[in-house]
Amino acid sequence: MAGFLVPFATGGLIKAQEIRDEYDENAGNMVDAASAKYSAQFDLNQKAIELQNANYKAVSGSLGLAMAEIAAKDGNLNDVPTNQVIAFVKEKYSKAFRAKVDEKSQEKDFSLKDLGYQTLFSQDYATATKELKENRKWAADNLNKGAVKNLTDLYLAGDKELPEPTGLEKAQKFMFGDRVTEGTGAGFEQAVAEKIGDEITVQPKEFKATSTIEGRLDFTEPVNIGTVAEQDKAIANILNIKDIKLSPEGGGLLFPVRFRNEVLAIKEKAKEYALQFTTMKGGTEVVNVSGLMQYAHNELAQKIITPIASRFTGYKVDTSDIAKQMSYRVMQAENIDSESEWFNLNELTDTDFVFKDISKISGTGATHAIAVSKKAADIMKEEIKHLDSMSTQKLYIDYLPDNLIIETDGGPVPLKTYYKNIFALASY
Repeated sequence: MAGFLVPFATGGLIKAQEIRDEYDENAGNMVDAASAKYSAQFDLNQKAIELQNANYKAVSGSLGLAMAEIAAKDGNLNDVPTNQVIAFVKEKYSKAFRAKVDEKSQEKDFSLKDLGYQTLFSQDYATATKELKENRKWAADNLNKGAVKNLTDLYLAGDKELPEPTGLEKAQKFMFGDRVTEGTGAGFEQAVAEKIGDEITVQPKEFKATSTIEGRLDFTEPVNIGTVAEQDKAIANILNIKDIKLSPEGGGLLFPVRFRNEVLAIKEKAKEYALQFTTMKGGTEVVNVSGLMQYAHNELAQKIITPIASRFTGYKVDTSDIAKQMSYRVMQAENIDSESEWFNLNELTDTDFVFKDISKISGTGATHAIAVSKKAADIMKEEIKHLDSMSTQKLYIDYLPDNLIIETDGGPVPLKTYYKNIFALASY
Protein backbone atom coordinates (compact mmCIF):
# COMPACT_ATOMS: atom_id res chain seq x y z
CA MET A 1 0.00 0.00 0.00
CA ALA A 2 2.81 2.32 0.95
CA GLY A 3 4.56 1.50 -2.31
CA PHE A 4 1.60 2.92 -4.20
CA LEU A 5 1.21 6.00 -1.96
CA VAL A 6 4.73 7.34 -2.31
CA PRO A 7 4.70 7.70 -6.12
CA PHE A 8 1.17 9.25 -5.95
CA ALA A 9 2.21 11.67 -3.24
CA THR A 10 5.38 12.54 -5.10
CA GLY A 11 3.47 13.16 -8.33
CA GLY A 12 0.85 15.22 -6.47
CA LEU A 13 3.47 17.40 -4.92
CA ILE A 14 5.10 17.95 -8.28
CA LYS A 15 1.72 18.88 -9.82
CA ALA A 16 0.92 21.20 -6.92
CA GLN A 17 4.23 22.93 -7.34
CA GLU A 18 3.60 23.34 -11.07
CA ILE A 19 0.20 24.96 -10.42
CA ARG A 20 1.66 27.21 -7.75
CA ASP A 21 4.44 28.21 -10.13
CA GLU A 22 1.87 28.96 -12.86
CA TYR A 23 -0.20 31.12 -10.51
CA ASP A 24 2.88 32.93 -9.25
CA GLU A 25 4.11 33.52 -12.79
CA ASN A 26 0.76 34.91 -13.92
CA ALA A 27 0.53 37.12 -10.86
CA GLY A 28 4.13 38.23 -11.26
CA ASN A 29 3.56 39.15 -14.89
CA MET A 30 0.59 41.30 -13.89
CA VAL A 31 2.62 43.05 -11.23
CA ASP A 32 5.55 43.59 -13.58
CA ALA A 33 3.32 45.07 -16.27
CA ALA A 34 1.61 47.38 -13.78
CA SER A 35 4.93 48.37 -12.24
CA ALA A 36 6.41 49.32 -15.61
CA LYS A 37 3.25 51.18 -16.63
CA TYR A 38 3.00 53.28 -13.49
CA SER A 39 6.71 53.89 -13.25
CA ALA A 40 6.58 55.47 -16.71
CA GLN A 41 3.41 57.38 -15.75
CA PHE A 42 5.05 58.74 -12.60
CA ASP A 43 8.08 59.89 -14.57
CA LEU A 44 5.88 61.78 -17.04
CA ASN A 45 3.82 63.23 -14.21
CA GLN A 46 7.00 64.40 -12.48
CA LYS A 47 8.14 66.14 -15.67
CA ALA A 48 4.74 67.82 -16.03
CA ILE A 49 4.87 69.12 -12.46
CA GLU A 50 8.42 70.39 -12.85
CA LEU A 51 7.48 72.01 -16.17
CA GLN A 52 4.73 73.98 -14.43
CA ASN A 53 7.23 75.02 -11.78
CA ALA A 54 9.75 76.15 -14.39
CA ASN A 55 7.03 78.02 -16.28
CA TYR A 56 5.88 79.71 -13.09
CA LYS A 57 9.40 80.96 -12.46
CA ALA A 58 9.72 82.19 -16.05
CA VAL A 59 6.41 84.06 -16.02
CA SER A 60 6.95 85.53 -12.56
CA GLY A 61 10.40 86.74 -13.60
CA SER A 62 9.04 88.44 -16.73
CA LEU A 63 5.45 89.42 -15.93
CA GLY A 64 5.45 89.39 -12.14
CA LEU A 65 4.37 86.99 -9.40
CA ALA A 66 0.71 88.04 -9.54
CA MET A 67 0.45 87.29 -13.25
CA ALA A 68 2.20 83.95 -12.69
CA GLU A 69 -0.32 83.05 -9.96
CA ILE A 70 -3.26 83.87 -12.22
CA ALA A 71 -1.82 81.93 -15.15
CA ALA A 72 -1.18 78.94 -12.90
CA LYS A 73 -4.71 78.88 -11.48
CA ASP A 74 -6.16 79.19 -14.99
CA GLY A 75 -4.11 76.16 -16.11
CA ASN A 76 -2.05 78.18 -18.57
CA LEU A 77 1.35 76.90 -17.37
CA ASN A 78 0.64 73.31 -18.44
CA ASP A 79 2.02 71.61 -21.53
CA VAL A 80 3.80 74.73 -22.79
CA PRO A 81 7.59 74.69 -23.38
CA THR A 82 9.28 77.09 -20.98
CA ASN A 83 10.92 79.03 -23.80
CA GLN A 84 7.42 79.74 -25.20
CA VAL A 85 5.40 80.25 -22.03
CA ILE A 86 5.80 84.03 -21.73
CA ALA A 87 4.53 84.59 -25.27
CA PHE A 88 1.73 82.08 -24.60
CA VAL A 89 0.59 83.91 -21.46
CA LYS A 90 0.71 87.25 -23.30
CA GLU A 91 -1.63 85.79 -25.90
CA LYS A 92 -4.03 84.52 -23.24
CA TYR A 93 -4.32 87.82 -21.38
CA SER A 94 -4.77 91.24 -22.95
CA LYS A 95 -2.20 93.97 -22.50
CA ALA A 96 -4.77 96.01 -20.53
CA PHE A 97 -5.41 93.12 -18.13
CA ARG A 98 -1.71 92.50 -17.57
CA ALA A 99 -1.21 96.22 -16.93
CA LYS A 100 -4.01 96.15 -14.34
CA VAL A 101 -2.45 93.16 -12.58
CA ASP A 102 0.94 94.87 -12.55
CA GLU A 103 -0.61 98.09 -11.21
CA LYS A 104 -2.38 96.16 -8.45
CA SER A 105 0.77 94.28 -7.46
CA GLN A 106 2.69 97.55 -7.06
CA GLU A 107 0.38 98.74 -4.28
CA LYS A 108 2.17 99.04 -0.97
CA ASP A 109 0.00 96.61 0.99
CA PHE A 110 -0.55 94.12 -1.86
CA SER A 111 -0.30 90.41 -1.08
CA LEU A 112 -0.74 87.45 -3.44
CA LYS A 113 -3.61 86.40 -1.20
CA ASP A 114 -5.44 89.52 -2.41
CA LEU A 115 -6.01 87.68 -5.70
CA GLY A 116 -8.63 85.66 -3.83
CA TYR A 117 -7.33 82.14 -4.41
CA GLN A 118 -7.49 79.64 -1.55
CA THR A 119 -3.90 78.49 -2.05
CA LEU A 120 -0.76 79.88 -3.66
CA PHE A 121 1.29 78.16 -6.34
CA SER A 122 4.04 77.31 -3.86
CA GLN A 123 1.50 75.41 -1.74
CA ASP A 124 -0.02 73.69 -4.77
CA TYR A 125 3.42 72.65 -6.02
CA ALA A 126 4.38 71.23 -2.61
CA THR A 127 1.08 69.31 -2.41
CA ALA A 128 1.47 67.86 -5.91
CA THR A 129 5.07 66.82 -5.25
CA LYS A 130 4.08 65.12 -1.97
CA GLU A 131 1.15 63.26 -3.59
CA LEU A 132 3.34 61.96 -6.39
CA LYS A 133 5.98 60.83 -3.88
CA GLU A 134 3.29 58.94 -1.94
CA ASN A 135 2.09 57.26 -5.12
CA ARG A 136 5.63 56.16 -5.95
CA LYS A 137 6.05 54.70 -2.46
CA TRP A 138 2.75 52.84 -2.65
CA ALA A 139 3.72 51.39 -6.01
CA ALA A 140 7.14 50.37 -4.73
CA ASP A 141 5.55 48.60 -1.73
CA ASN A 142 2.79 46.87 -3.68
CA LEU A 143 3.85 46.45 -7.29
CA ASN A 144 6.61 43.89 -6.84
CA LYS A 145 6.75 40.11 -6.94
CA GLY A 146 7.20 40.00 -3.18
CA ALA A 147 3.77 41.51 -2.82
CA VAL A 148 1.90 39.04 -5.03
CA LYS A 149 -0.23 38.10 -2.03
CA ASN A 150 -1.81 41.57 -2.23
CA LEU A 151 -3.47 40.71 -5.53
CA THR A 152 -6.49 39.16 -3.87
CA ASP A 153 -6.87 42.05 -1.45
CA LEU A 154 -6.80 44.51 -4.34
CA TYR A 155 -9.20 42.48 -6.44
CA LEU A 156 -11.63 42.18 -3.53
CA ALA A 157 -11.39 45.90 -2.70
CA GLY A 158 -14.36 47.48 -0.94
CA ASP A 159 -17.55 45.49 -0.51
CA LYS A 160 -17.14 43.53 -3.73
CA GLU A 161 -16.93 39.74 -3.40
CA LEU A 162 -16.03 36.97 -5.80
CA PRO A 163 -18.71 34.46 -6.78
CA GLU A 164 -18.99 31.53 -4.40
CA PRO A 165 -16.27 29.05 -5.50
CA THR A 166 -17.20 25.57 -6.67
CA GLY A 167 -16.11 22.50 -4.78
CA LEU A 168 -13.19 21.96 -7.15
CA GLU A 169 -12.14 25.62 -6.83
CA LYS A 170 -12.25 25.31 -3.03
CA ALA A 171 -9.98 22.32 -3.21
CA GLN A 172 -7.60 24.09 -5.59
CA LYS A 173 -7.50 27.17 -3.34
CA PHE A 174 -6.83 24.94 -0.31
CA MET A 175 -3.97 23.21 -2.09
CA PHE A 176 -2.53 25.94 -4.34
CA GLY A 177 -3.78 29.37 -3.18
CA ASP A 178 -5.97 31.95 -4.98
CA ARG A 179 -6.36 31.40 -8.68
CA VAL A 180 -5.00 34.16 -10.96
CA THR A 181 -7.13 34.62 -14.11
CA GLU A 182 -7.92 37.28 -16.71
CA GLY A 183 -10.75 38.41 -14.45
CA THR A 184 -8.36 38.77 -11.57
CA GLY A 185 -6.07 40.82 -13.80
CA ALA A 186 -8.87 43.17 -14.82
CA GLY A 187 -9.89 43.66 -11.21
CA PHE A 188 -6.28 44.19 -10.24
CA GLU A 189 -5.80 46.88 -12.90
CA GLN A 190 -8.94 48.64 -11.77
CA ALA A 191 -7.96 48.49 -8.11
CA VAL A 192 -4.50 49.87 -8.78
CA ALA A 193 -5.90 52.66 -10.98
CA GLU A 194 -8.36 53.65 -8.26
CA LYS A 195 -5.63 53.60 -5.62
CA ILE A 196 -3.19 55.72 -7.64
CA GLY A 197 -5.86 57.98 -9.13
CA ASP A 198 -5.60 60.48 -11.97
CA GLU A 199 -2.52 62.37 -13.06
CA ILE A 200 -1.46 64.85 -10.42
CA THR A 201 -1.41 68.51 -11.44
CA VAL A 202 -0.16 71.55 -9.61
CA GLN A 203 -3.41 73.35 -10.37
CA PRO A 204 -6.04 72.27 -7.83
CA LYS A 205 -8.80 70.23 -9.45
CA GLU A 206 -11.38 72.32 -7.61
CA PHE A 207 -11.10 75.69 -5.98
CA LYS A 208 -13.75 78.15 -4.93
CA ALA A 209 -13.70 81.88 -5.48
CA THR A 210 -16.25 84.46 -4.47
CA SER A 211 -15.96 86.28 -7.80
CA THR A 212 -13.99 86.38 -11.04
CA ILE A 213 -10.41 87.61 -11.02
CA GLU A 214 -11.60 90.58 -13.09
CA GLY A 215 -14.12 91.42 -10.38
CA ARG A 216 -11.54 91.12 -7.61
CA LEU A 217 -9.20 93.41 -9.52
CA ASP A 218 -12.05 95.79 -10.37
CA PHE A 219 -11.06 95.42 -14.01
CA THR A 220 -13.21 95.87 -17.09
CA GLU A 221 -11.71 94.86 -20.41
CA PRO A 222 -11.54 97.89 -22.71
CA VAL A 223 -13.69 97.31 -25.77
CA ASN A 224 -11.73 97.33 -29.01
CA ILE A 225 -13.95 97.57 -32.08
CA GLY A 226 -11.19 98.60 -34.46
CA THR A 227 -9.98 101.98 -35.62
CA VAL A 228 -12.49 104.67 -36.63
CA ALA A 229 -11.40 104.29 -40.25
CA GLU A 230 -11.98 100.51 -40.13
CA GLN A 231 -15.38 100.95 -38.51
CA ASP A 232 -16.54 103.60 -40.99
CA LYS A 233 -15.35 101.66 -44.03
CA ALA A 234 -17.16 98.51 -42.88
CA ILE A 235 -20.41 100.37 -42.12
CA ALA A 236 -20.32 102.25 -45.44
CA ASN A 237 -20.12 98.90 -47.24
CA ILE A 238 -22.92 97.36 -45.15
CA LEU A 239 -25.32 100.27 -45.68
CA ASN A 240 -24.16 100.77 -49.28
CA ILE A 241 -23.57 104.47 -48.69
CA LYS A 242 -22.10 106.20 -51.71
CA ASP A 243 -22.19 109.93 -50.89
CA ILE A 244 -19.50 109.92 -48.24
CA LYS A 245 -16.41 112.05 -47.76
CA LEU A 246 -13.14 111.68 -45.91
CA SER A 247 -13.03 113.43 -42.58
CA PRO A 248 -10.84 116.56 -42.80
CA GLU A 249 -9.42 115.59 -39.42
CA GLY A 250 -8.34 112.23 -40.82
CA GLY A 251 -9.02 108.70 -39.59
CA GLY A 252 -12.68 108.35 -40.52
CA LEU A 253 -15.48 109.14 -42.95
CA LEU A 254 -18.12 111.85 -43.03
CA PHE A 255 -21.46 110.12 -43.50
CA PRO A 256 -24.53 111.94 -44.81
CA VAL A 257 -26.32 113.33 -41.77
CA ARG A 258 -29.38 111.11 -42.29
CA PHE A 259 -27.24 108.01 -41.58
CA ARG A 260 -25.76 109.38 -38.36
CA ASN A 261 -28.10 107.64 -35.93
CA GLU A 262 -27.77 104.26 -37.60
CA VAL A 263 -23.97 104.50 -37.77
CA LEU A 264 -23.78 105.38 -34.07
CA ALA A 265 -26.20 102.59 -33.17
CA ILE A 266 -24.12 100.02 -35.06
CA LYS A 267 -20.93 101.15 -33.33
CA GLU A 268 -22.63 101.10 -29.92
CA LYS A 269 -24.07 97.64 -30.48
CA ALA A 270 -20.70 96.36 -31.74
CA LYS A 271 -19.20 96.93 -28.29
CA GLU A 272 -21.41 94.15 -26.91
CA TYR A 273 -19.96 91.56 -29.28
CA ALA A 274 -16.38 92.80 -29.70
CA LEU A 275 -14.77 89.90 -27.80
CA GLN A 276 -16.45 87.37 -30.09
CA PHE A 277 -14.58 88.90 -33.03
CA THR A 278 -11.24 89.43 -31.26
CA THR A 279 -8.23 87.13 -31.31
CA MET A 280 -4.78 87.49 -29.76
CA LYS A 281 -1.71 87.35 -31.99
CA GLY A 282 1.65 87.87 -30.38
CA GLY A 283 0.07 89.65 -27.45
CA THR A 284 -1.81 92.04 -29.75
CA GLU A 285 -5.58 92.13 -30.11
CA VAL A 286 -6.79 91.65 -33.67
CA VAL A 287 -10.42 92.53 -34.39
CA ASN A 288 -12.41 91.32 -37.37
CA VAL A 289 -14.02 94.74 -37.80
CA SER A 290 -16.04 93.91 -40.93
CA GLY A 291 -17.52 90.82 -39.34
CA LEU A 292 -18.22 92.65 -36.08
CA MET A 293 -20.01 95.58 -37.74
CA GLN A 294 -22.05 93.23 -39.92
CA TYR A 295 -23.09 91.23 -36.84
CA ALA A 296 -24.10 94.42 -34.99
CA HIS A 297 -26.08 95.64 -38.00
CA ASN A 298 -27.84 92.28 -38.33
CA GLU A 299 -28.75 92.39 -34.64
CA LEU A 300 -30.32 95.83 -35.00
CA ALA A 301 -32.11 94.84 -38.18
CA GLN A 302 -33.55 91.73 -36.56
CA LYS A 303 -34.71 93.37 -33.33
CA ILE A 304 -35.70 96.86 -34.49
CA ILE A 305 -35.80 97.56 -38.22
CA THR A 306 -37.44 94.38 -39.53
CA PRO A 307 -40.22 94.30 -36.88
CA ILE A 308 -41.13 97.90 -37.72
CA ALA A 309 -41.15 97.22 -41.47
CA SER A 310 -43.37 94.15 -41.02
CA ARG A 311 -46.19 96.28 -39.56
CA PHE A 312 -46.81 98.32 -42.70
CA THR A 313 -47.59 97.88 -46.36
CA GLY A 314 -45.68 99.86 -48.97
CA TYR A 315 -42.93 100.53 -46.43
CA LYS A 316 -39.84 102.04 -48.06
CA VAL A 317 -37.08 104.65 -47.84
CA ASP A 318 -37.90 108.07 -49.23
CA THR A 319 -35.18 108.74 -51.80
CA SER A 320 -36.28 112.24 -52.79
CA ASP A 321 -33.83 115.12 -52.74
CA ILE A 322 -35.73 116.67 -49.84
CA ALA A 323 -35.42 113.47 -47.81
CA LYS A 324 -31.68 113.38 -48.48
CA GLN A 325 -31.32 116.73 -46.74
CA MET A 326 -33.00 115.56 -43.53
CA SER A 327 -31.03 114.76 -40.37
CA TYR A 328 -32.70 111.36 -40.06
CA ARG A 329 -33.80 108.49 -42.27
CA VAL A 330 -37.09 109.34 -43.99
CA MET A 331 -39.45 106.38 -44.32
CA GLN A 332 -42.88 106.10 -45.91
CA ALA A 333 -45.72 103.60 -45.55
CA GLU A 334 -48.94 103.19 -47.54
CA ASN A 335 -50.95 101.59 -44.77
CA ILE A 336 -50.89 99.48 -41.64
CA ASP A 337 -50.76 95.71 -42.19
CA SER A 338 -53.76 94.43 -40.25
CA GLU A 339 -52.58 90.85 -40.86
CA SER A 340 -49.24 91.34 -39.12
CA GLU A 341 -48.42 89.48 -35.94
CA TRP A 342 -47.80 92.75 -34.09
CA PHE A 343 -51.23 94.10 -35.06
CA ASN A 344 -53.04 90.99 -33.85
CA LEU A 345 -51.00 90.35 -30.70
CA ASN A 346 -51.74 93.85 -29.46
CA GLU A 347 -55.42 93.54 -30.34
CA LEU A 348 -55.38 96.60 -32.57
CA THR A 349 -58.15 97.47 -35.02
CA ASP A 350 -58.50 99.62 -38.11
CA THR A 351 -59.77 102.44 -35.88
CA ASP A 352 -56.25 102.69 -34.41
CA PHE A 353 -54.89 103.79 -37.81
CA VAL A 354 -56.95 106.35 -39.75
CA PHE A 355 -56.04 108.26 -42.94
CA LYS A 356 -55.90 112.03 -42.52
CA ASP A 357 -55.54 115.10 -44.70
CA ILE A 358 -52.14 116.48 -43.73
CA SER A 359 -51.87 119.39 -46.11
CA LYS A 360 -51.65 121.68 -43.08
CA ILE A 361 -49.27 119.47 -41.07
CA SER A 362 -45.58 120.25 -41.50
CA GLY A 363 -42.63 117.97 -40.85
CA THR A 364 -44.02 114.72 -42.25
CA GLY A 365 -42.58 115.03 -45.73
CA ALA A 366 -45.50 112.98 -47.03
CA THR A 367 -48.62 113.48 -49.17
CA HIS A 368 -50.93 111.51 -46.88
CA ALA A 369 -50.82 110.60 -43.22
CA ILE A 370 -51.96 107.81 -40.95
CA ALA A 371 -53.30 108.99 -37.60
CA VAL A 372 -52.21 106.64 -34.83
CA SER A 373 -54.40 106.09 -31.79
CA LYS A 374 -53.10 106.71 -28.26
CA LYS A 375 -53.28 102.96 -27.66
CA ALA A 376 -51.04 102.14 -30.64
CA ALA A 377 -48.69 105.02 -29.80
CA ASP A 378 -48.34 103.79 -26.21
CA ILE A 379 -47.47 100.29 -27.40
CA MET A 380 -44.61 101.64 -29.51
CA LYS A 381 -43.61 104.04 -26.71
CA GLU A 382 -43.05 101.05 -24.41
CA GLU A 383 -40.93 99.35 -27.07
CA ILE A 384 -38.75 102.46 -27.35
CA LYS A 385 -38.58 102.80 -23.56
CA HIS A 386 -37.13 99.31 -23.13
CA LEU A 387 -34.37 99.66 -25.72
CA ASP A 388 -30.91 99.50 -24.17
CA SER A 389 -29.42 102.81 -25.30
CA MET A 390 -30.22 106.25 -26.65
CA SER A 391 -28.66 105.31 -29.98
CA THR A 392 -31.08 102.40 -30.45
CA GLN A 393 -34.00 104.61 -29.41
CA LYS A 394 -33.03 107.10 -32.11
CA LEU A 395 -32.68 104.28 -34.62
CA TYR A 396 -36.17 102.99 -33.81
CA ILE A 397 -37.67 106.45 -34.32
CA ASP A 398 -35.71 106.95 -37.55
CA TYR A 399 -37.26 103.83 -39.03
CA LEU A 400 -40.83 104.73 -38.17
CA PRO A 401 -42.79 105.96 -41.21
CA ASP A 402 -42.70 109.75 -41.39
CA ASN A 403 -46.33 109.92 -42.37
CA LEU A 404 -47.54 108.64 -38.99
CA ILE A 405 -49.16 111.38 -36.90
CA ILE A 406 -50.88 111.59 -33.53
CA GLU A 407 -53.46 114.00 -32.15
CA THR A 408 -52.22 116.02 -29.16
CA ASP A 409 -53.66 118.89 -27.12
CA GLY A 410 -51.80 121.24 -29.45
CA GLY A 411 -53.12 119.54 -32.55
CA PRO A 412 -51.75 116.75 -34.80
CA VAL A 413 -47.96 116.24 -34.82
CA PRO A 414 -45.69 113.74 -36.56
CA LEU A 415 -45.31 110.61 -34.43
CA LYS A 416 -41.53 110.93 -34.68
CA THR A 417 -41.68 114.40 -33.13
CA TYR A 418 -44.01 113.08 -30.45
CA TYR A 419 -41.47 110.42 -29.38
CA LYS A 420 -38.49 112.78 -29.65
CA ASN A 421 -40.18 115.06 -27.15
CA ILE A 422 -41.13 112.23 -24.78
CA PHE A 423 -37.62 110.77 -24.70
CA ALA A 424 -35.80 114.14 -24.82
CA LEU A 425 -34.36 113.40 -28.25
CA ALA A 426 -35.63 116.53 -29.93
CA SER A 427 -32.12 117.87 -30.57
CA TYR A 428 -31.12 115.12 -32.95
